[in-house]
Amino acid sequence: MNQKSFAPTGKSLAGYLLGGLLAGLLLFGGGFLSGTSASAGELDPVQNSVISTDLFLSWIGNQQKPLGLTPDQVRELRDIRVDFKLKSQDLGREMGRIAGSLSQEVGTYPIPLDKVKPSIRRLSDLRGELTLSAISSLARVQGILKKSQWEKARTSWSTHLATSRSKDSAPSSKNPDKK
Repeated sequence: MNQKSFAPTGKSLAGYLLGGLLAGLLLFGGGFLSGTSASAGELDPVQNSVISTDLFLSWIGNQQKPLGLTPDQVRELRDIRVDFKLKSQDLGREMGRIAGSLSQEVGTYPIPLDKVKPSIRRLSDLRGELTLSAISSLARVQGILKKSQWEKARTSWSTHLATSRSKDSAPSSKNPDKK
């Protein structure tokens, strides 16, 4: 697949964005905003809520029959998901750009703190915008669903997550442990 390179390193745009987003998540993944600590490889509650919102918005749009959604509600849910996805991508690109710049600045001697501090502040602001976008998207969903539909969606989503987790943690019969 030929992707146009936008990054100075020659990486594909997707690779550049993913790398930048991961760098941003690693920089701010310690849980200092949420008051909790995360182990290596774990997401803090703020990051988890953004990812969960994206998954929830994808899932709920496919629940027309179980939730008794009207065609207009399904259309509005799709619009909410698209808006959230676009906003997330825009913020992710900017976070990646700043994280890449920050990485270069931190790699110099001496580290230019006068440049590093504003970059960290901006990354923090962007992370807040991303969290607010996730919460605002959920508020929009509540605004188009009846309260009974919202409650049923929450219950069904919890069941869906529990089922997914149990499937993920079940031992695979295809690859039994070799002794």
